Amino acid sequence: MNTLADIHYFPREQLVQTVHQALGSGLTHAITMFAARRMGKTLFVKNDLVPAAEAWGWRACYIDLWVRRDHPEVALVQELEAAVRPKGLLARAIKPDKLTAKAGYGGSGVHAEWLPNTGELDLQGRLRNAMRSLAYANDQPVLLILDEFQTLANGMHEDFIAAFRASMLELQPRLKLFFTGSSREALNAMFRKRKAPLFDAALSLPLPELDEDFVQNRAFIFQKMTGRSVDEAELGNVFERIAHVPLYLNQIILHMVVGITSDPWEGLRRWQDEIGETGLREQWLMLKPVDRFILEHLATRQSESLFGSEFSALATERLDDNTSYNPQRIQTAVARLVKALVLAPKGVKGEYEIEDRALATYLASGPSVAR
Repeated sequence: MNTLADIHYFPREQLVQTVHQALGSGLTHAITMFAARRMGKTLFVKNDLVPAAEAWGWRACYIDLWVRRDHPEVALVQELEAAVRPKGLLARAIKPDKLTAKAGYGGSGVHAEWLPNTGELDLQGRLRNAMRSLAYANDQPVLLILDEFQTLANGMHEDFIAAFRASMLELQPRLKLFFTGSSREALNAMFRKRKAPLFDAALSLPLPELDEDFVQNRAFIFQKMTGRSVDEAELGNVFERIAHVPLYLNQIILHMVVGITSDPWEGLRRWQDEIGETGLREQWLMLKPVDRFILEHLATRQSESLFGSEFSALATERLDDNTSYNPQRIQTAVARLVKALVLAPKGVKGEYEIEDRALATYLASGPSVAR
């Protein structure tokens, strides 16, 4: 089901102002923003930040690394090269995959250089050239926005990260950077890199959770679409139940519209039925019993540590499959779930959270998926 965000985006004006003040202050030229998936990072960037940057007189360049996460380094370089490539007749005269070419920009003396695909050894050089060409294409400051940049942590070469960081520092303050990410594990990995850690000088800015203003706005939109009112307090309670995920509240309201109901809890029930029937149940059944036990434990915020003797005894008793689930077995299961992007470390040793937001919200908001 589509979301209301497609036609009724909820702007985050205060957050835009915060970004502008930070990047315009001269005290920092890079911002990192982290939040779980489906919390609205990309919508904020596309609907708020890019138009605002252009209104400030900046050139905005947006690159989504998630869509090509299998080869993020190549994707970043190719997207940067595409952003600085001349358009129109000049572009048709140049064949970047076959020759080296230089293109002047109206007396600016700036040139862009394209080289044939010569493999990984040339990638860092292409990166530097493209970043310089982007920064000096004209007199405008450039805001380079890299969405889901943690995909670079999965790349093969620390030297590529070091080259990116060197160019980033060299081109400041003309080049300003805004990174979004949703994987805390990948963030930690990038900070741990010994060769020029990437974000030691960047400002970390959280994506604020939407609150009662968003609920009131959705209630207004529901009334506008249907002519019916909705209890804002109950809609707020439902929003709390689904962990303040705006995408899910939009979907619940659409279920209320289609189902001809003004009851937010009935909309929640219909939403739970849909997401359970469209993938979560299959995903759940593919997990091992111990994996399910761990996920239910985390979703319901139980107090026992995953790697303590109390949790091991509880798992051994409840699963009842003639297996002793000692801490080592639990660690193996957790590692498997992290690799599958179902769990993610929270940054504190031994603490994990469910990274798959849909699964976490569903487990916390209603009956077990397994039923």
